[in-house]
Amino acid sequence: METAIRVLDIILKVFLVMSFYKFVYMIIGFCRKAKTFSVTEKKHRYAIVICARNEEKVIGNLLDSIAGQDYPKDKLHVFVIADNCTDETAAIARAKGATVYERHDLSKARKGYALEFGFKRIKEDYGIENFEGYLFFDADNLLRPDYVTEMNKAFDTGELDVIMGYRNTKNFDTNCISAAYGIHFYRSSLTYHRARQHLYTATHIAGTGHLVKAEILKDGWRWNSLTEDIQLALDLVAHGKKIGYCEAAEFFDEQPVGFGTVIRQRMRWIKGRLYTFFAYAHHEIAAMFKKNTQKWACFDMLFYVFPYGLVTTVISLAVTALSIALAVQAGTVMDSYGPLATLKSMGMDLLSFWLMTVFTGTVVVIRERKHIHCTTKKLVLYVLLFPWFDFIEIPLAIFSLFMHVTWKKIKHVDTTRIEQLVPVKTDVPQTVIMKDKAS
Repeated sequence: METAIRVLDIILKVFLVMSFYKFVYMIIGFCRKAKTFSVTEKKHRYAIVICARNEEKVIGNLLDSIAGQDYPKDKLHVFVIADNCTDETAAIARAKGATVYERHDLSKARKGYALEFGFKRIKEDYGIENFEGYLFFDADNLLRPDYVTEMNKAFDTGELDVIMGYRNTKNFDTNCISAAYGIHFYRSSLTYHRARQHLYTATHIAGTGHLVKAEILKDGWRWNSLTEDIQLALDLVAHGKKIGYCEAAEFFDEQPVGFGTVIRQRMRWIKGRLYTFFAYAHHEIAAMFKKNTQKWACFDMLFYVFPYGLVTTVISLAVTALSIALAVQAGTVMDSYGPLATLKSMGMDLLSFWLMTVFTGTVVVIRERKHIHCTTKKLVLYVLLFPWFDFIEIPLAIFSLFMHVTWKKIKHVDTTRIEQLVPVKTDVPQTVIMKDKAS
């Protein structure tokens, strides 16, 4: 048993060393400013793809923020995939000038399948390569007026196959739940996207607000897991594609405000990441040993989806169980693992976790303060409460191993408009872009 404990302890230390680079990422993200891209006169032609299921309350505001872009209107085309809608989503989108494709198939009620359907229609009606790139959004998003212009600068370099924008939160100050999501995504921007940008390595794709080169989609959409964004990222990186970051391209997202929604969404995230890890780990490992590949990016993406918290928790529990067994043999179990000693140890572990997470959250909000729409008083409270968001990761990961997880729609009700968040020209007509063919 002593040998087993030593081996497991060594494994834990190896994982700790392997994850140290994330701390380096955080330092880089905090100390360095966002990289910018040069102004270009070239205006590329983009399609905007929006998946929506019963989003009549919010989709109009997104389409208005697209119409308000300071980008040539004849270079943008909006597609809305109305997925199993039973409300006025499709009608609102059509009224605002979008090309709408309606899909009715509850047996495949998932964003990846909706995108698969939508790209089949786009290929039939327009041809995938009729557009140079595709911008992806969810119906609850809002775009800063210069979003496409900033993305176009990054795209025009020709160096990037996928580009992530800066994800902000439009309902940050609603409660501690929406704020926790907001801090989580700010942390992701600081400790992952920005750091990777400065190190010239690929970053990950996070749900929405990204631009994909048309050539990647020439055969349609084929990423249909519970977390199609992570699946797409690992697939592309393993095949040598570059995923970049454009921090100046800011968009806003609505975050959950109810704990039940948190549980459902986080379970889907965890289950989807587990699937992606087991499905793509061998591809990333193989790519590390090939010529002309992004070796560090492959390792980084692999470790990004690796179930680190789950694995280290299981190993730590195994070490504890073996240690108790040894203590029983030696007759010292009550001294080492009695009720008081156990409670004290658990308390110290929780305190350390809370302090570290609050420290990280504080660093993040200080660095990203200009983006956060919230009073300082409430922000301090939300940072102090933030550790709950990370704490539930482990129990949910354990439950997800034994549960069947399906995609479920998150209800969006926040009707905030883009002009309530950032300065917007008021003389821009609120109608969406172009529509060459009947939907």
